[in-house]
Amino acid sequence: GGMKAVLWTDSFQVIMMVISLLAILIQAAIIVGGWGYAWESAARTNRIWFTDFSVDPSVRHSVWSLTIGAYFTWVAIFGTNQAMVQRAVTCPTLKKAQIAMWLNFPGLCIILYLSCFIGIFMASFYEKCDPITTKFVSNSNEILPMFVMDILGHVVGLPGLFVAGLFSGALSTISSGLNSISACVLEDICRAYFKSYFRESRARLLSQLLALGFGIICLAMTYVASLLGNILQAALSLFGMIGGPLLGVFTLGMFFPWANKWGAYSGLFGSLILMFWIGVGAAIVQPPLEKAIVSVEYCNYTAFNASLLIKPAVSNVTVVRDAVYPLYTLSYMWYSATAVAACVVIGLIVSFITGATKPTELDARVICPIFDILFPFLPESIRKPLRFGVVHEG
Repeated sequence: GGMKAVLWTDSFQVIMMVISLLAILIQAAIIVGGWGYAWESAARTNRIWFTDFSVDPSVRHSVWSLTIGAYFTWVAIFGTNQAMVQRAVTCPTLKKAQIAMWLNFPGLCIILYLSCFIGIFMASFYEKCDPITTKFVSNSNEILPMFVMDILGHVVGLPGLFVAGLFSGALSTISSGLNSISACVLEDICRAYFKSYFRESRARLLSQLLALGFGIICLAMTYVASLLGNILQAALSLFGMIGGPLLGVFTLGMFFPWANKWGAYSGLFGSLILMFWIGVGAAIVQPPLEKAIVSVEYCNYTAFNASLLIKPAVSNVTVVRDAVYPLYTLSYMWYSATAVAACVVIGLIVSFITGATKPTELDARVICPIFDILFPFLPESIRKPLRFGVVHEG
């Protein structure tokens, strides 16, 4: 279904992404004055914070939300996301699929770390002239393109390299996503419910038409995406709202032998409704967030209308959260973990109400003996009751 083409284009596009990010990072370091100055600037403006161990789930970024919460988000992306699963099953053996996943890890870290370093240099560059406060840009997603033009606009071709990297990042995601969703609809819906057998030529044509149709839907959804604010937070929020319930269904089926299909359906749709209620509510109500310190002290206003400006400095303010919408203050980093917990709890309750599956009658290959894996050193007399009657011998 065109998977080889997707993988080759993704490989080329990731090279373009890394080259464009490196070009921005190197030029930013030269202009700002090095890593030390940028780090001091980030510390001054309250952007460096490694020691927030608050267990309050409404704290947007804490040690726990970025480790435990993000763990569930990334497990959902790598374990249940159709695009990732499709990549894994195209590998000839399980071992090669595992190697491919592990090779993805350092590549992803490189992209994320380069982006974070660029963000630190960018914050330092605009420390005394915040573009959002001065209305030079309308939202935070526009700051990076403005930064690129400020530091690379004088070099012919380099802004174009940034645009190429930007489009490479978008296309690598969209191409694999459209390919995987069209293949999924073809195999799991068209073949299953309408016609079990398609000629290869007809199946290929239908797959291409599905990809075209979903591509048009994606174009229409770009307007909705433009209203979601910070694009990274929006993307991770959607991963948590949609991927979390899927991970919850997998968790329910893999670790709880009593679950049945009614529990799976209820858990999936119940957690999906809950997460969309929280996510959409947070996007509409927009609870107050603690933000970094910004300033417009050194801005050059000569070319701008002074009436557009607001107060020259915004300091750190204590965030007061209204009790009317306590759920909406939940950090987006906890969305996936919350969805998994909700899916498992709802699924087990409904399963027991509708008639739980008997563990002794279950095919042991579909259940993960989690306690045998985590605690193989425990004696058999302790581990056997923890299998809950599932027979794993043989």
